[in-house]
Amino acid sequence: MMIAEAMVETIPDSFPTSDVREQVYEAVFRKHQLTQADYDSSLIWYGKNLDLYMGIYKLVLKDVNANLNALGEIKPSPLSGDVSAQDSVDIWIFPRYFTFKPERVSNTLTFDIKPETPYSSGSAYVLGISVWGIPPDLKHKPVIHLSAVHADTIITVKKDITGDGFYETIVQSVVTKQVRRVFGYVFMNDAEASYQRIYLHDIRLMKYNHGSKALTAPQAIEN
Repeated sequence: MMIAEAMVETIPDSFPTSDVREQVYEAVFRKHQLTQADYDSSLIWYGKNLDLYMGIYKLVLKDVNANLNALGEIKPSPLSGDVSAQDSVDIWIFPRYFTFKPERVSNTLTFDIKPETPYSSGSAYVLGISVWGIPPDLKHKPVIHLSAVHADTIITVKKDITGDGFYETIVQSVVTKQVRRVFGYVFMNDAEASYQRIYLHDIRLMKYNHGSKALTAPQAIEN
């Protein structure tokens, strides 16, 4: 699924519609004799057991990077490293897409990122998500929650997804305190059944250092 996702993101013109992208993912399921339901159930379980998920994800990422390196053209990204001092870095380490379905047991995309060393004081975090499939008559809108955790303080920002489009949610940490953890979720009310599927894709979680020019530049953050 990581490789399939990379293909879709790298050459989007070859996968112009959601139906075509779904065919790519279905091909992966057929190859491994799985179903979408199997995959969804697995994600739900690992979403509640993030420590195990992270361990497996790092092993898979290591294998994928090794395969890329074997091609002789692409050098793998480091499996892990200290990004606490880096500016304008994408710290998202999970699949970059998620699908809300009425038949899901739990329609919640959860994430929890704990750096090896705390992120720098005053850093800001921007969660970017592209969304499509929102019906105009949807009563219960998906909700984004993004939190930055300090030693003694948690700052949380909430944003509603009101329609199709690109959403950015920003949380600004305390200037004098390092950030030990960034977590959050995108929640779809289980009481809502007036939709078929809602797609989240191109998910990014950017970290910007305090006073970053990238963060303060015009149009850097879309409201």
